[in-house]
Amino acid sequence: MSSKPVPFSVRLRACLRALDPLRLVPGPRSFVEWRCARRLDRLARRMGQMQARIALMRDHLLGDGAPGRPDADGSLRRMLVDLRGELSRMRCDLALWYAEECGGESGERLATALARLNRIAVDTHAAATRLEAELEARAR
Repeated sequence: MSSKPVPFSVRLRACLRALDPLRLVPGPRSFVEWRCARRLDRLARRMGQMQARIALMRDHLLGDGAPGRPDADGSLRRMLVDLRGELSRMRCDLALWYAEECGGESGERLATALARLNRIAVDTHAAATRLEAELEARAR
């Protein structure tokens, strides 16, 4: 079994397939939206945890007592670039799913979950960009 983490886009596609209203147990639209919103909330929680890990890593690598060149080989910067790409793809997939499956309309609960997930994805993307820029500046 590979120890390589599963990319966000793969997780999101699996989540969106699971959210497909046609695959869920038939029920009122509000129930289906509620289930979708709960799944999106879980994804947002995991993404928020990743953002917190990036902040901790930033503090550790760039704080007092940090090594002179914390990312000498550039591997962390490459991982941050990959993460930002995954986040961008995830946001595109989410927007496409919302347009195709929901027709651009949803209840308040699902709209709130989508907005929250999108906001956290943008914030995580920005945190990864900042850390990458700071590592690049220290590498010079």
